[in-house]
Amino acid sequence: MKTMILFGSTYGYTKECAIKLANELEGEVCLVNIGKGTIPALDSYDTILIGGSIYMGQIQKKIKEYCISNEAALKNKNLGFFISCGTPDNFDDNIINAFPEPLLKSALSIENFGGELRTDKMKLSHKLITNLMKKATAKENNPQTKPLPQNIEKMVQTIQSKCH
Repeated sequence: MKTMILFGSTYGYTKECAIKLANELEGEVCLVNIGKGTIPALDSYDTILIGGSIYMGQIQKKIKEYCISNEAALKNKNLGFFISCGTPDNFDDNIINAFPEPLLKSALSIENFGGELRTDKMKLSHKLITNLMKKATAKENNPQTKPLPQNIEKMVQTIQSKCH
């Protein structure tokens, strides 16, 4: 099995998840950060896993554009999608907003890897928004942002069982 993991990461959490995913998958795995370097041709891979971080309800623009412009070729691959999103309550809305519906329908696995608020790495404007979000979350007694590493393992198991 040859797999490409294509991801976008703003503050590093999604990159860490993509690396963990790559390390746990069997076979040859190519890890590609969409914000750096070139993306290999799809025809070299059997399985394509695509993900990014959700910020203000949006995934990285380059991830969304890549999926739209390569939709026909992606449909012929074993597909998986993941997001890093600290608010599991919004998972369905965020996934539908991030990826084209026809691709989601053909996906073998769709997961939320959770999130971490790394305010030490954020720009000032993002820090301010994040602090407001934290206060609103606490006020409404909603769960805080947390990593969901078990969902990385779940994706690994699903992809390996369906692609062998």
